Amino acid sequence: MRRLLLTITASALLAAGPALGGNINVGLALRPGSLTLQGPALAAVAGHSVQVPLTLADARGTGAGWTLKLNVSAAVTIQGITARCAAGSTCTLPKAAGAAGILQAARDSGMGVIQLVVTVAPLRSDSGSVPLAFSVS
Repeated sequence: MRRLLLTITASALLAAGPALGGNINVGLALRPGSLTLQGPALAAVAGHSVQVPLTLADARGTGAGWTLKLNVSAAVTIQGITARCAAGSTCTLPKAAGAAGILQAARDSGMGVIQLVVTVAPLRSDSGSVPLAFSVS
């Protein structure tokens, strides 16, 4: 019985030997993602500031940077912008570059998933509400 078990084991190992000794080639292709922006539809109003939470994802893999723009029908004042990496994301926070838009990420910054909070100052008391529309390019 023992001899039979050793013979079967040795035969199995000899048959599997060539498969274990070779190379296995695996192809891998990485595809770049896109530049996206998500946020709620809010409006600037008289009497109090508005904080707009935005999630910006730069998955292009180019490090080209980007520009966050605010498209509004009347003048508004940006009081501040905070940025942090989203939970579970390894990102590079944007480094300000130039004056285009309200935030411009310099080359090799602003990559990954970033959570922004844009604070818009209150409008004058005689103003109506102004819808806030953000875009990124």
